[in-house]
Amino acid sequence: MKRRVKGRSSVYAFLHESGVLDTGTHEEIQSARKAYWKEYKRKWRNEKRRKEKEITVSLDNLELNSLSLEARRHKITRTQFLKLAAFAYINRSFIVPDKVEVRQIEQLLSMTYNSIQDLLENDAMSFNVGRDALATIRKLELDILPTLHHPKLMEEYLMEHIQKHPDSRSKLLKIINSL
Repeated sequence: MKRRVKGRSSVYAFLHESGVLDTGTHEEIQSARKAYWKEYKRKWRNEKRRKEKEITVSLDNLELNSLSLEARRHKITRTQFLKLAAFAYINRSFIVPDKVEVRQIEQLLSMTYNSIQDLLENDAMSFNVGRDALATIRKLELDILPTLHHPKLMEEYLMEHIQKHPDSRSKLLKIINSL
């Protein structure tokens, strides 16, 4: 771990300028250091507030529990979940519940693709079989990954289903109206 050289950090400069390093006791130095960081954080907060706006939301216990549960399910903080959920609603999109799992699926598809390429290069598999396997994996990537990152809304699925099967429209409407 890198250590700062005396004289190069802003806290050291503050302590040196205040004269506490030359004449102060250990407690006075610690007190001055504490005062420096208090002022530093105050300036940082003021600058952040000037650049970014903050919104406060009040929740009852039931709402907080529900929010906490969903945030844990998505493996993010409650604040991150609120922000993502708000913008997902505005953009009519979906919050991916577990980005780590999505990345693992991407990685597995990529590793499988690379393994088949290696087998082809080492003549451990016939060219035609390898080419077909690579094409299948490529198609899986093109079909699965966009769906994992940006799943369709229920309305989109219903519209696609009705377009493919126009005779099912009345049946779907009956089911929806019964809810």
